[in-house]
Order: sequence, then structure tokens, then C-alpha cells
Amino acid sequence: MKFWIGLISILISFSALVYAGMYWWKIQLTPVNINNKSEQVLVIANNESANLILQKLVNKSLIRSYWVAKLYLQGQGLDQNLRPGSYSLSQSLSLSEIFKTLTSGPKDIWVTIPEGFRREQIAQKFANFEQFDSREFIGMTATLEGRLFPDTYLVPLHANAKDVITMMTKNFGNRVGVISDENLILASLVEREVRVDTDRKIVAGIILKRLKASWPLQIDATIQYALGNKIDWWPKNIDTKFDSKYNTYLNPGIPPTPICNPGLRSIEAILSPQNTEYWYYLSDTKGVTHFAKTLGEHNLNVDKYLRD
Repeated sequence: MKFWIGLISILISFSALVYAGMYWWKIQLTPVNINNKSEQVLVIANNESANLILQKLVNKSLIRSYWVAKLYLQGQGLDQNLRPGSYSLSQSLSLSEIFKTLTSGPKDIWVTIPEGFRREQIAQKFANFEQFDSREFIGMTATLEGRLFPDTYLVPLHANAKDVITMMTKNFGNRVGVISDENLILASLVEREVRVDTDRKIVAGIILKRLKASWPLQIDATIQYALGNKIDWWPKNIDTKFDSKYNTYLNPGIPPTPICNPGLRSIEAILSPQNTEYWYYLSDTKGVTHFAKTLGEHNLNVDKYLRD
């Protein structure tokens, strides 16, 4: 009899523990404060891990338990489905409601504008935004080429052309500050001419030296800018006799406007150029820059690196 009484006691205790565990688990899935509907912004960056996202939720007191949330995510197979962007969440949401929001997609999304993009390319990046008008953007940025700062932006899906322009030019002001139109044009030339950051200051020095000596810049990228179209914004095959004010083979000095939107390193290069003995440069098919002191050396580089 004592054996059975003991066994029943163990079973009752075990059942009580199981029930208590289930009750505790259920509580962890409920809202932290169902009456608190004030929203907090949670930003998930590109490639951010689920662990870091869970820690952010804990820090903002939006979930009760890191480990319960982690087990819930893994159990539901959602740990790889959290989407980057900006979210508005409150303590009144349950764990399942929070993760449904984070896996459904944000109201804001990340958009990366690479260095060296022209404004038409930037417009294409936002073409899928419902309220964004590409033609309006291109028209409004006619005098803003060079000042649309290349960066990664968190953009509301309802953003229109004006919103994007304001966001990018404000970022330009914060990151670059005051810069002359001439230096911005020169920085755009450096951006399109050089792929390797360590070479930017050398090329900047060459361009400035050629200008001071009244040499033609003879920069292919300026003609590419003039010839660019929707099929190819930067065509490789160019005509150095193409009639355009952007043709630096035919026209002395710098082009009338920037030819792209340069990054910070190209801007820094033109503001702090490196003086060398070089007068010529070219980039090979792999993006490596080759320098020359004389036209003869330059022609040898052309034969060696650009001709089959």
C-alpha cells in the first residue's frame, strides 16, 4: 500500500510541475503589459542575427523572456524569417503578434545607394515605392547631381520623390558639409575613374595638376555621362569626338556639373590630393590603376592592360 501511495504522490507532484511549467510558458507568451499601447521603434538592420534582435526586444521590455522567445522562434521555424526594416511595437502585443509583425515585413525598408550612382540610377532604386514618381525625382534633382549622398537609408514605403530628396541632401549636409561646386565636380570625376580607395588621392592630384597646366582632362567617364541611357548608364564604347559640353577631350577644364554622386572618400581625396610625378593613369579590366609619368609610358600601359 505504501508503494502505491508513494507512486501516486510522485505522479501528483509531477503533474503539478508539468501544469506549473505549462502555465509559466503560457504566461511568457502573453503581452508584457496589455494596457500599454504606446509604440516603440525597433530597427532591424540588414543581416542582423535573430539573437541580437531578441536582445533588442528584451532591452525595450517588449518580451518577457529571451530564452522563451528563442525557443518559440526555433519551434515555429521563424528564426531565419525576421525581415530588416523599421517596426512600431508596443508592450500590449503578445509574443506571437510581435513575431508575426517582424516576419510579415516592415513599414520602412533599407535601400542602399552605391557610390558613383547618377540620379537616374537612384530613381530606379525607388521605382517600386507606390508614391514615388521617377520622372518627378529626375526633374527635381536637375541641379542636385553630386549632392544626393550615397548611403544605406531606412525609407518609409510611402516615401515620395520629395521625401527621398530631402533625406539624401540632408545626409549630404551632415556628412560632407560645405563644399564648392568645383570640388564636388572634381570629386565625381575621381569617383567614376577609380575603384581602389588607396588610389583616389593620387588620381585627384593628377587631375588637379592637369587642370593647373591647362591640359585637357580627357576623362572617359564624362563622355559616358553624356551618352548614358536606360539601357546602359555608363557605356564602355565611347566616341571621344562626341559633341557635348561634358566631353573633356574636346572642352578644356571641368564639366559643367558633377557626373555622379561621389562618396566621402572621393570627396576627401579631392580636398587632400597626393602630389606625385605622374601625369597619366588608367584602370585595367580588374579595376587596378596604373600610373605613368610620360605619354610614352602611358601608351605602353594602354597596350599592356587595355588591348587584347
